Formats: sequence, C-alpha cells, structure tokens
Amino acid sequence: MRKTNVALLVIGALTGAAQAQNAASALNNPPTHVEIVDKAYRSDLLPRSARNAYRTTASGDTQAQTITRDEIEQLRPRDIFDLLNSTTGAISSTGSRKGFSGLSIRGDTNFRWIVDGALLQPTMASRVMASLPVMAIEEVKIVRGANALTMGPMVGSASPGGAPVNGFIIVRTRKPNQDEAQGRLALESNNTTQGSAWVGKKLGEADSKAYVAGLLSYSDTDGPNDKLDNGAGYNVAKQSTSGIVKTGIDSDGWLFDFMAYQDEGTFQIPNTNSHGSPQAVGNWVVDPSKTNIYALSGSKGWDSRHTTLLSLSNSKSEQRLFTTSAVQNNNETTHLNVRHNIDVDKTRFVVGGDYMHWNTPTGQQYYENIHREEVTKGMFAQVEQSLMDDRLTLDASLRHDSVDVLHGLDYYTGGNQPPGGAGTNLKTTDKQLPTAKFYSVGSSFAMHKNWRLLGRYGESFQPVNGLNPKPGVVLSDDKQKKWELGVEGHINNLFNPSLNFFQRTVKNEKAVAGYSYQSRTGALTCFAGTVPAFSTTSNPPNEPASATTVFTPCYTQTDTVRGGFELAASGTFADRSSYRTSLTQFTKLSTAIENTTPKNVFDFSVMHGMGVYTVSGAVKYVSPYANSETGVNYLGGYTRYDMGVGRDFRISNTPAKVTVYGRNLTNKKYEASLGVQDVGRVLGVEMIAKF
Repeated sequence: MRKTNVALLVIGALTGAAQAQNAASALNNPPTHVEIVDKAYRSDLLPRSARNAYRTTASGDTQAQTITRDEIEQLRPRDIFDLLNSTTGAISSTGSRKGFSGLSIRGDTNFRWIVDGALLQPTMASRVMASLPVMAIEEVKIVRGANALTMGPMVGSASPGGAPVNGFIIVRTRKPNQDEAQGRLALESNNTTQGSAWVGKKLGEADSKAYVAGLLSYSDTDGPNDKLDNGAGYNVAKQSTSGIVKTGIDSDGWLFDFMAYQDEGTFQIPNTNSHGSPQAVGNWVVDPSKTNIYALSGSKGWDSRHTTLLSLSNSKSEQRLFTTSAVQNNNETTHLNVRHNIDVDKTRFVVGGDYMHWNTPTGQQYYENIHREEVTKGMFAQVEQSLMDDRLTLDASLRHDSVDVLHGLDYYTGGNQPPGGAGTNLKTTDKQLPTAKFYSVGSSFAMHKNWRLLGRYGESFQPVNGLNPKPGVVLSDDKQKKWELGVEGHINNLFNPSLNFFQRTVKNEKAVAGYSYQSRTGALTCFAGTVPAFSTTSNPPNEPASATTVFTPCYTQTDTVRGGFELAASGTFADRSSYRTSLTQFTKLSTAIENTTPKNVFDFSVMHGMGVYTVSGAVKYVSPYANSETGVNYLGGYTRYDMGVGRDFRISNTPAKVTVYGRNLTNKKYEASLGVQDVGRVLGVEMIAKF
C-alpha cells in the first residue's frame, strides 16, 4: 500500500496548493453547482475535420459511437472495459487462463485498439488497456465494420488468415485547453483504492500554441473474499502504477502531439467456477507487467485543399506469467500510418498507407519460446462527394493488406498438417501471405432538416492461407458482406431517436474447433475441450506422443448470418439533465454462433442535476445465451443496476465534487465469459477537484 500513499500525497499536494492560493476567500461563497468536467475544445476531434485522423464518413455515423469526457465523469467506470460495457450492443468480458479481457459489440469480437495513434498488438492489448487510467481519456470512439478501412490494417495479427478485423476502438488522451489541474480519489469495496492527478499548461502566444501535460495514477484492489462454487477464490487482485507525459504544438499549419505512457504492476488471472475449464483454476498471476508506449501524431495543413496526417508509434510490453511454471511474454509493435486529404469543392479524396512490425522473441499465448514476427503493409483510398446543396453525400473506400510472416507458427500449410504432426516442424519463416481486400460504399441523405437516411454496404475477401484444418475439413477463403440501413432524427431536445438495421453474412467463417496434436499411435487429432495430459505411467492411444508436444489450434468453417436492428434515443429534459437508451436485437443468428451471442442487449443511463446535487443511474440487460457443448445458458440472463449521488462544493475557490455510488447493486454474479463470475456489488465514494 506504499504506492497508494504516493497517489494520495500527489492529489493532496495539488489540492493544498489550490487551498493556499485561494485562502483569502475560503468557504465564504454559498454552495452552488460548479462544473468540474473538462470541456476543452479540440479541433482535431471535430467529426468532419480534415485534421481528424479517425474521422468517419457521414454514412458511417450509425456505425460509430463516441464517449466524451463528460460521459466518462458521469459513469465512473473502473477501467475502459467497464466504460465500453455502457455502449450500444456491447458486452465486455474477463477471460481466464491466458484469454484476458475481451469485447463483443453486436456479435463482433475482433477489434483493434489505437491509443493516440499507437496501434496495439491485439493479443496483448487487453492486458495493456486494463491498466490505462480512465482519467487520462479525452474521448473513446468505436468505429465498426466497413467504415473502418482507413483506420489501420484490417487483417488479423498473430493468426493472419483467420477472421478479418471488425473495427477499431480509438482512444484519445487529454490535452489542456487552459492552465488546469485535476485530482481524483476513489475508495471502493474489496479494499480498492484509485488515485489520479492530472496537470496541463498552455504555452506560447495565440499564433503559436503549445502545451505540456502529465498524469500520475495508482490503482490497487484485492478482489472479493468470496469463494466460487468449486472452492476456488476469485483471484482478481490487481495493482498498477501508470503515468502519461504529453506535449504538442500548433503553429504555422503544423499540429503535433507526442505522448509517452508507462505502467508497471501485477494482476491475477480470474479462476473459473465449476462449469468453467478445470485448467482455469490455478491462481495464475502476471508479475511483473510493464508497458511502454511512445506515439507521435500530427498533421500539416498546406493550404485550404491539402492536409497531410501521420502517426508513428512504438509499444513494448514485458510480462512474466506464473502458472505451474514461469514464462515470459514480451511484445514490441511499431506502426506508421500516413494519409493525405485533398478537398476540391464538394469532394474529399483520401489516400494513404500503413506499415506495422510486430515481434515477440519470447513467444506468447500458449506458444512461449516460439519466436513470432510479422510485417503488415496496407494501402487505402477513399472518396466522399456532397451533392444537392449538401443534402446527399456519397462515399466509397477500398483497402488492400498483405502480411509477411517472418517467424511464426505453421498455420499456413495449404490444408495439410505440418509433416510429422502438430508437435514437429511447427515454425515457419518468411512466408508471404496473399493480399486481403476490403471495399465499401455509403450514402447519407437529408430527407428533412432534422432527419437523415443512412446506408452502407461493404465486402471483404481474405484468403485462407491454409491455416490448420480439423481433420476431414478443407478450408476455403473467407468472404464477408455487410450492410446497414438507418434513419436518425431530431424531434426536440427531449427525444432524438435513431433506428439502424444491420446484417453480416460470412461465407466460410473460421472458428477454432479444438487443438491438434500427434497421439501415441501417430494419428493427428483435433481435440475439442481439455487436451489429454501426457503420462509416463500409462499408454492410452489418445494421449500426446510426448510431453513437449505443442498444441496448435485446428480450425473449422461454416457459413453464418448475423442480422438485427438497433433502436436508440437520447435527449435532455432539464438543465444538467439528460438520458440515453438503446436496444440491440438480433432477428437472425446462425446456429453456429447463437451460443456466443445474446439476442437482446438493452441499456439505459440518466443524469439529473438538482442544485448542488447530481443523480446518475444506469441499467443494462443481457438476455441469456449458451456457450458450452451442453447448451446450458450460463452466460447473460442478467440485469445490472448502477447508481450514484454527487454533491458539488468548493474548497476555497476550488470546485470539487463528492459522489457516493454503487455498481451492480443487486449483487448479481453474472457471467460474460464462461465460468468467470462478476465480482458482484461494489460500493464506493469518489472525490474530484479541479483547479
């Protein structure tokens, strides 16, 4: 707990400085509501700005959702996964063993993370993002489907040739609009402490703007003392110290931001209950976990027509995983994205490319000690055209990605197992995979000044590259078609509805059918479920041939359809009072995927200000669904209730707020991952001060 004291001292020092500065007027003002949420103006966040590296076309508005700093303050999430769990159709989950955190949005699960331009390697990103303090975040944007073609590579990483990328989670960290500082301290159930301090300062004159900013954060939790039904503990304790330093300049058409992030800590990997995997009960822990991210992003406005944008990043993670023995998981990813916008009258052209290098000399995710390295290159282009006095907007996008496996697993065997079985000849070097191709078109039409009709269609083609098929299965190329049709409108401040129909049809969708190995008889086996253990005292024919056999995923394929609609509404009903609600319902779910996707997801959140008080609440419902061979509905089937009551006050002239809140008030131990239970009811108190 020594580091907890450090966080408290930082916040206390900042608050104390504000108290001393304003001592002459201490507590002589009557209590009134004070706004402590940062509403800094960010030109690079405007939806249609040429400087916005992650802008979406008008037709893609229904495929994107943005969470602002204001909403983050209101929701008080414990981490970014808890924050995303409040978005439309989203379910965040915590995995066991080596799966870690995951995210499903409208049945799609293959998302990539970009933080201030830094593209994170997917199999490690969930570990990194769980430690990123939410106080550092300015905005989170979810970009789904065919609208994401300019964001980054759309091919898989670590298993290219598998499922194409479903979209991106774009995270932008804070930068100051004025000289300001903010401190936060939260105390919660399960002996949880979170403390953060953020400081930003503006530099320069009006024609040459610059800034520096920094954040220090500490988080520590023991997790519940309760036992699972098999007697195992939750095993979810976590401790993390993290910090961010940012600087940037806006001068003579140049806009640059540099971000350096570092975290270090330890975290346990959740055990599962009795119907989870028996191998996922073992009190696994990552100790230590270290992350370093360096990102440079910027733009140059050459004139009214031409704007160039770039991002260059390097991210490293070093983690030591303790199971029955200790293994090292180290990763390094370097990513470069360059694009150029050309605006001619009512037309915008975008051309650009990506370069990504991923390297893990130690191996990871069940394949430790196997060197893996990939280079991904991508090219993209987009055109957007406004017509009919800007009432109609048309757009088209394309992207081509290719992967060179410099060192990797021999998934790519043209439909055959590696010679000698999965445990031999496992490595491959310098294997160039066929190019994956992605296309999309869209339109936005203003039927009325307050109503828009939006439509979008996209296709993707990803060669199978062999992969590792289940015996008796011949894998074919993955082909996907996606379409969306929606309408959104503004009736009044109270009611702003939208309705969006969607469907994704996949031919030859890949799924892991089990893990292959060579048995004692020499036969190649794809075993679903728990792989038999090697034994030196018995000789059953289905056991692995040796204790050193490396198990590789074996794939199957099937044609799938996901289709349904999203109904959403938002509005304000008084000063400082607003709500948002949405319903995602699937009307089409193929048998092969209905066990992994709930048919209904509903959420409702509300905030109401009353003088110095603010009341907030949220409800989330997920219908039951199965994720087991027996078809038992272990997953979903829950309604979660959150609530908070805050009071504004002043310490001297420093605005502050204290909020008492609760998450999962009914103490529902629901599951979003098979066997991994929610920790249940969490009660807490939070104080935020801004000066």
